[in-house]
Amino acid sequence: MSSHKPSKEAERLLREFDWAKVDALTDEQIIAAAKADPDSSMPTETELAEFDLVLPAKARHERKKGQSPKEAAE
Repeated sequence: MSSHKPSKEAERLLREFDWAKVDALTDEQIIAAAKADPDSSMPTETELAEFDLVLPAKARHERKKGQSPKEAAE
């Protein structure tokens, strides 16, 4: 657990942020917004194909017991 305390400005922004607007976005809208953001870095299909799935230790341990990673995470 981090001992870092968010700044007053960060706390205010989080408190005032309209999460309902984010929840209302479709996956397509989120992807379009990410592609339109010049600071965003969307991986290409080629890059995605090179990624390796890394499971947290708990999920790997539970998977050995026959549970799916999702079941292990719950």
